[in-house]
Amino acid sequence: MFGDPSTLTSRIILLLGPIYLVYMALQPPPTRWVGLACLAVLTPFAVGWLLGRYADVGPWAE
Repeated sequence: MFGDPSTLTSRIILLLGPIYLVYMALQPPPTRWVGLACLAVLTPFAVGWLLGRYADVGPWAE
């Protein structure tokens, strides 16, 4: 989607997305619920990606 994962833009997007969702989760409702729901969906994917990338476990293992 973003091309080469080593580009600066893709790294910034990968960092700012979760930071923004945490920010949303800290706001008053209903923004809080949207942020928490998005984090609930994103967290298992992020954990799976990190395990695959750094522990060579799962579908993202190289």
